[in-house]
Amino acid sequence: MIHHLVKLPFFKRLIPSLGMKVLRLIKKNKGYYKIGNLDLYLDFLDPVDRQIIIHKKYENDQITVLEEQMKKYNFSYFLDIGSNCGYYSCYFGERFKNLKILAFEPNTLALKKLSKSVRKNSLKNIKLYNFALSDSKKKVKMKSMIKHNYAHTNSSIFDPITDLDLKDYKIFNAITKIGDDIINFKYKSLLFKIDVEGFEIHTLRGFIKNLNQNKCTILIEISDGQFDIVNNFMKKNNFKQIFKSQIRWDYIYTNF
Repeated sequence: MIHHLVKLPFFKRLIPSLGMKVLRLIKKNKGYYKIGNLDLYLDFLDPVDRQIIIHKKYENDQITVLEEQMKKYNFSYFLDIGSNCGYYSCYFGERFKNLKILAFEPNTLALKKLSKSVRKNSLKNIKLYNFALSDSKKKVKMKSMIKHNYAHTNSSIFDPITDLDLKDYKIFNAITKIGDDIINFKYKSLLFKIDVEGFEIHTLRGFIKNLNQNKCTILIEISDGQFDIVNNFMKKNNFKQIFKSQIRWDYIYTNF
């Protein structure tokens, strides 16, 4: 019912605001929500989770294109890099039982939500990793925005040079690892989703061997100001763009 009402301008503004106040008051903001065939553990106070709860779907245009690619190329693995609550991992894990899914998320709170969803839906084809992927192995600090006294589970690498005012952020420790050190595939069909909040070129560089040794389709959110460097990297490595979102900085590239 909520996802129908929210289409009306008045309710579109009212429902999220009222929902956050009421659920925070009664401490019922976290729980399992029926999304399609899945029972996903989500938090209404988190902006990404809230979109999924209200609309019963998330980034539908991107999902549709990836699903078409999945049926066309029969991918062996799906790498969900920056999985957050795990909507993509659970969506594809439920629909493609033979697909092996590797979900990478450095934010422990986000990964706990995904872990609950995986167990609840008995998704045996999803493996979880609690670290970020980059072109170097090191300890880092990450930040999550705090709004309405709630720390979002969507996180990004802390930059000590540009991140000067941190009063509205939660800072936590994480580690980065090199993608090519984690997996070493050859002659496979790989599907990637990369959502790493400005760190995308580093994540891609860390997978250079796998990108050149396999056939890949990659959904990647490219942060503002980073398009040229990422796009040039993709073209240099023989990837072509096949999709651009009309409402987000999301692009899909392939080397098939």
